[in-house]
Amino acid sequence: MDFAYYTRLQHEAIRQKVKPSYQKYITEGIRLSNNGDKNSLKKALRSFEKALTSACKNEYTKASASHELGVFYFTHFARLPGSPHSNLNKAVSFFSRAIESKQRQQFPDKHASSMSQLGVVYRRAAKEHLWHLTKQESLMKSQQLHETALKLLDGDIPIFIRLNELSIVYFNLAATLLDLENVSEACDAQVNAFNCFIGAIEWAQSNVPNLGLEGSMSLKPDQILPVTFARLSHFSDNEEHKQLCLYIGEIAPSFGLDPLNFMRVNPYVDLSNPIVEIQQLVNEAERNSTAANIEKLSAKIHSLMVSRQSAATDQEADRVSVLIQQASSGLARILVKKEEFLEAFINLEHSSGMRFCESASLCWLNAKNPVVQVLLDTHRKLGSVYYGMNEIALMSGFVDKDKLHQSLFERAKFLKSQGAAKLSSIDEFVFDENQYANIVEMASRANDPINYLTRQANLCLDDFKALGEYIDKLDPDYLRARLRTQQITFDDLAEAVHTHPEQVLVKIDIEDHYDDALIIIIYLQHNEIIAKGYSFSLPTNLINNVAAFVANSEKASIEWDLDFIDWEKIIPSHLNKISLLPSFFASHIPWIATGKAGEKLYQLVSEINWLPSLMYLYEQVKYSDEKNLRTSICGGDTLFEKLAVQACSEVNATQSMDDVVNQLTHSSIFSFYGHCEHKHPDRPSLLFKDFVIRDVELRLGVRGAERIEFWACQSGSNIPLHFLPSQVNEAFGMDMRMLEYGAKTAIGSLWAVPELVTAHIKAKYDKLVTSGLGASEALLSAQRWWIESGADEEIQKITTMGEKEYLKKLGCHYAEKQAMKALMGPVLASSANRSNIDVSVLEDSFKHPSAWSGMRFCGLSDQQNVFIPRVELSSAQKQEMRDLILKMNLQSGYIKNV
Repeated sequence: MDFAYYTRLQHEAIRQKVKPSYQKYITEGIRLSNNGDKNSLKKALRSFEKALTSACKNEYTKASASHELGVFYFTHFARLPGSPHSNLNKAVSFFSRAIESKQRQQFPDKHASSMSQLGVVYRRAAKEHLWHLTKQESLMKSQQLHETALKLLDGDIPIFIRLNELSIVYFNLAATLLDLENVSEACDAQVNAFNCFIGAIEWAQSNVPNLGLEGSMSLKPDQILPVTFARLSHFSDNEEHKQLCLYIGEIAPSFGLDPLNFMRVNPYVDLSNPIVEIQQLVNEAERNSTAANIEKLSAKIHSLMVSRQSAATDQEADRVSVLIQQASSGLARILVKKEEFLEAFINLEHSSGMRFCESASLCWLNAKNPVVQVLLDTHRKLGSVYYGMNEIALMSGFVDKDKLHQSLFERAKFLKSQGAAKLSSIDEFVFDENQYANIVEMASRANDPINYLTRQANLCLDDFKALGEYIDKLDPDYLRARLRTQQITFDDLAEAVHTHPEQVLVKIDIEDHYDDALIIIIYLQHNEIIAKGYSFSLPTNLINNVAAFVANSEKASIEWDLDFIDWEKIIPSHLNKISLLPSFFASHIPWIATGKAGEKLYQLVSEINWLPSLMYLYEQVKYSDEKNLRTSICGGDTLFEKLAVQACSEVNATQSMDDVVNQLTHSSIFSFYGHCEHKHPDRPSLLFKDFVIRDVELRLGVRGAERIEFWACQSGSNIPLHFLPSQVNEAFGMDMRMLEYGAKTAIGSLWAVPELVTAHIKAKYDKLVTSGLGASEALLSAQRWWIESGADEEIQKITTMGEKEYLKKLGCHYAEKQAMKALMGPVLASSANRSNIDVSVLEDSFKHPSAWSGMRFCGLSDQQNVFIPRVELSSAQKQEMRDLILKMNLQSGYIKNV
């Protein structure tokens, strides 16, 4: 087909029934989109949306505007508000609209362009953790779309347009084939992309040299030449491909390109992957740590922080958090090299424990006005159901369509059976607790359940925003306190350090794609804040080996190289209490057992406290339930209960879950000895004879408690809690959940610990606490006692008495031929692989870090909680609240028309 005639047909299709402003909006949207900054992207989206509106009744231009919106959402999926997952979904939606347009299908190049672009989205989505298809399914879908696009281009199309479009489709196909590890086919597709690119240029120069068509091509020389050279050089041994690389080197200068630079191009590079973009920013700042390069990296972190705020689920927020911590880890290492230790510490803490702080702020923030406090509790519930409905919508995307309605009906049935705990007697008066289950049930009957849930969630979000604005206006003090929890500043760090002058704050950052452990310490000396930074190489597979043990894997290796760090060099000599702030990967390691021989951390300090966030140190929990009991409970089915509780004056034998929760609610100190289980995707749970108690069922009872003790396996395991979890820098573990829910401190275990060792350490701990020693110091002293003398004492008893008599004296009732398991625990006993007792094996197992170093102390005992008496609303205050709610015109149905 004639080039001029074909392009004229396209221009005529655009002009029919279209407002004159259409092209202006499209051009402006593309220009702003290319700028890439936050404000420009916001304006670009508005321009594209206006173009879609101004298309009026022209289906072709509507499809073209949809295509541009698809390009926009894909190009900036990691920069736009919302999560990458949701933005990629929007790109799919807009490209699909363009593809379905019969008017656009009349022009094969346009149809193929949308088809191939959709294939690009699916290729990128294959790397997205929350995508509804598997990686392989997404890549196969991508390949199918590109191949369909190639077939569309077989039609009667002007040769320049066809070659131009073929070059980009083959280029996209090559990338997908590489991801599928079809290397030979990928190289062939890359060659085809290059040949079509050169063919289009040669045709334009020979036939219409004055039109400058080369400048309108989809691919630019600096895109296709370097990548083609790099991929063929790296992946192909084909002689023709080698000759083509030589040819590319020869013609590169004619395009203004230096072929020597092609040697440095990474053949695996994928700029559509935001992790790669961050790595490039980090690498550039490392090579040249100018203020401008550091600012680029900081700006990227800020941009991601803003995007995270608009995430619709915890899962989406966590995916953005993964990108944030990647960039923050890189920036921190650059700052440490520049000896800007304080800035590095604050940067890491600012991007860590974000979800913990958002949740814990429910305990930290309190409105002075009782009416505002009720509205605040309601506001928080609205936020929870917004995330909850979106999470159900997300999970529904992974359910087979023919099973979705029944799945939602069963979920609604379960929600109705659970009911909801009420914060106060006014709750039921304001917030409709039944609405959540009702909406899920209605979704089970909707034609499009996922869309229905999303719409209902958005109504909830609108109410949440409206209610939040009123609360901020009504209580400026609350607003100031709330805004403070959204960032960590130097003033916050200074307050934390000065409030706890005896503590050494130790930030430990171990992150994917970085091969070291970065440690930054902060402490007070002569009233001056001192900061220092250190980097240590990590032993190979240490994290993986410990993580396998945390997951209670039968194949877990107990070969742990823990002497990679020199604590003697790090810890200041005048202080002996440390507080650890570890990243996700660092939280796997039993830091108490790390260090050089004779200089292990437990030998150098008197306290080791694990903290969820720096913010914990300068915020205070407000609580309203009187707590004056000291409760000790056994879950049952344990071997060494007699030994473990010997120092406790009274142990409660509870009969029901309600009894346990009621005792917890009124206890300042609550101690549980028994079994805990935490297997993903289930939540951590305390195991009793006739029931289990999940962490969330303790949420309302622990607030204001002095200490919650879980002497149980996996009660502090570093296992994410959500469906489709991410490895984010959050404080995981049932013990840390207690701090999140408002307890001052907690004790838990990183993994499945041997019960005999735990019972001995607990018994020693209880005696030390009874004698007046602080809880954190008592735990560390009990662990130190075990490794330095206690284990040897017990081995001597076993040797003298024999294992059966020894176990009998402790009141242990074990199954036949299970003495080894009773002594060592199931994991270590299985690795020992012996039925008879060997003293050397027993000694190794008793003293191995997995046996004694898993117990950890979370929080600081000298933190101050604040008791606030619960106040019921007067009649006048209830009327005031009614009037306020009516003014807001709330629409979600959760707030009753009081």
